[in-house]
Amino acid sequence: MAYSFDLITTRFEALYGAKPERFFFANGRLEIIGNHTDHQGGKCLVGACSQGIFGGVNPAKGKRIRFASEGYASFSFSLDDLAVKAEEKGSSLALVKGVLAGLQARGYHIGAFDSYITSDIYRGAGVSSSAAFELYVAEVENVLYNGGQIPPIVKAEIGQYAENVYFGKASGMLDQCGAAFGGIAYLDFREKVPFVKSLPLPAWPLRLVLLNPGASHAGLNDLYSAIPQDMKQVAKAFGKERLVDVDPSAFYAKIHTLDIASMAKERALHFMGEQARVERAKQAILSKNLDWFLEIEKEGQLSQMALLHNVMIGNQYELSPLQAAERISTILKQGSVRVMGGGFAGSVICFIPETEFETFEKGIAAYYPRSSWMEVNVPAQGAHEVKR
Repeated sequence: MAYSFDLITTRFEALYGAKPERFFFANGRLEIIGNHTDHQGGKCLVGACSQGIFGGVNPAKGKRIRFASEGYASFSFSLDDLAVKAEEKGSSLALVKGVLAGLQARGYHIGAFDSYITSDIYRGAGVSSSAAFELYVAEVENVLYNGGQIPPIVKAEIGQYAENVYFGKASGMLDQCGAAFGGIAYLDFREKVPFVKSLPLPAWPLRLVLLNPGASHAGLNDLYSAIPQDMKQVAKAFGKERLVDVDPSAFYAKIHTLDIASMAKERALHFMGEQARVERAKQAILSKNLDWFLEIEKEGQLSQMALLHNVMIGNQYELSPLQAAERISTILKQGSVRVMGGGFAGSVICFIPETEFETFEKGIAAYYPRSSWMEVNVPAQGAHEVKR
C-alpha cells in the first residue's frame, strides 16, 4: 500500500483540528494454502498482504475514542462504555470496542485516541479487512499505551475475540494471524494457542494477483457454516470433536463405510488431504522449489472443486470463483490459481511466474476489466507503526 501521509494529514486536521502525530498500517492476509482447516484444528500457510489499512493517530486525554474512516460515518465512544450491545453487532464500532475490551480483560493498558484511516482493500478482495481493522486498533493501543510489548499472537487472539463476541461473526484465527505476523507463517491450530513458525520467503520470480470475478458474499453465512458442521459430523463418527484429532489411518480405513452424507465425507477428505499439502508446501518453500509449490497449489484447487465444494454458489457459475479459476487455468501453463478464504464467492489467488505475467495480462482482459484484479505482495512486517 502506498502510504498517503498528506491525504491522512489533511483529512485528520480537518476533522480533529490538529495534525496526526503517529501513523499506523495493518495488512490484510493471503491464504497461501490450508483452505478450511483452521476451524478443525488443522494447519495452513498464511501470508501478510500488501493491501491494508493506513491511518493517522493522536493519543487523547480523557476517555473518548474518536474514529473516522474514508467513505464511512465517524463514531466516538467512552472507554467506560465497552459492553457488548446487540444493536452494534456487525459494525466497526463493535470491533473497536471488542479489541479494547479484550486488551483490558488480559490486563493490558487501554487509552483514548483520535484516528482517521484509509484502505486500499477492494470489495470482495478476500484478504479480511475485518482482521486488518482489528489489528490496526490493537497495534495503536500496543504502541501508545503498552510500550509495544504485546506479542503478535496475543493481538491476533484479541482480534478474534472482538470479531466473535462483539462483531458477531464466528471465525477462526487464521485471518488475524495473517494480519499480526509479517511474511509467510506456518500455523498449526491443534492447540488453543496456535503454533506459529515464520518461513523465509524465497526470492522466486513469482507474482501474486487477487482477482474478484464479481459474485457477492451477501447471504452466504449458512453455506460457510455448513462446512465446519459437515467436518465435525465426520469427526463425531470417529468419537472426536475435530477432524485433527482423528487418526489418519483409521480415517482412510473407515471413511467410505460411514453412514453419513457424501458431502460431509468429501469435505472431511479435503481436510485430510489439505493437511498433507500444507506440510509439502512448507517443504517446497524451505527448499525453494517453485515448481513443486505450484503443483501443490493446483492440487489444492482440484480438492476445493471435487471435495470441499466451495467454488461456486449452487448453479451460479457465471461470475463465480470456479469460472475465474477455470479461465485463468487456460491462460497459465506453469502458474496456478485457486479459491481463497471461505469461497463460494469472492476472490481467487493467482500464483504467476514472471515469464507468464504478460500472457496473463493479455488473456485475462478478454474476461474481466482491469479494475477486477490487483497485484499484491507479501510484506515482511505485520501491523506496525509507520515512520514518516
